[in-house]
Amino acid sequence: MRKILEERRYLIVCSVMALTFLGLAVADARADDRTRSLPKAENVLEKHIEATGGREAMEKYDSLKLTGTFSMPAMGVTAPLTTYQKAPNLGYTMINSEAFGTIESGSDGTVQWEKTMMTGAKIKEGDEAAVAERQGTFNLLLRWEDFYIEAETVALEEVNGVMCFKVVMMPKVGNPETSWFDTKTYLLVKQSMTMESDMGVISMDAYPSDYREVGGLMVPFVAKQVLMGMQELVITTEEITWNPEIPEGTFDLPEDIKALQK
Repeated sequence: MRKILEERRYLIVCSVMALTFLGLAVADARADDRTRSLPKAENVLEKHIEATGGREAMEKYDSLKLTGTFSMPAMGVTAPLTTYQKAPNLGYTMINSEAFGTIESGSDGTVQWEKTMMTGAKIKEGDEAAVAERQGTFNLLLRWEDFYIEAETVALEEVNGVMCFKVVMMPKVGNPETSWFDTKTYLLVKQSMTMESDMGVISMDAYPSDYREVGGLMVPFVAKQVLMGMQELVITTEEITWNPEIPEGTFDLPEDIKALQK
């Protein structure tokens, strides 16, 4: 259970990740031609921004509240989840469960932290902190070049029957992150990453689905996520509120996190 709780902390944010690799059964020369004709990653990312509502619509909002559920189907566990985010990089998430107690994570804009009943308070460092910072950046794709060295469209791949552009992005800190975008709709179909942590290397794969329009933006309301190729988690959104009233002190560091700083 402790390992499951540790792994879950990386899967809290409404921006989700995923992975599946399906190679193309074609000759090398044909694959080379296809690769040369692929759109630039910058264009794919811009098309994705347009498909989800566009820059102008995104820039109308600087905060959100998301409520929903976090579940582990294999264990029969479901728990309510609440997330607040505010530009540029403030965040707070809480999960309450009878099975494993309260799980909290967040950022005051500088410190990336988490708390569970089983593992206590922790300040994230290194690769783990960098991943949390990227995931906690509001409207990350609007300023992706601040966090990534480069992005490249490397292949056409089929994902669950959908042909996708496979885009690999190299962050300034951490391992490459891979995204698959539907070639017709440019919506995100899957996303994948691996991360160095105190538990070793953790792979995180996610499948966003059930896109719905909320306030002019397309948002995935379901995200199936897989840890280490085995543990399946599901985050189901019930409601998203843009520019909500956020309770005072929501993004303040908890006292036990402050104590760790000392």
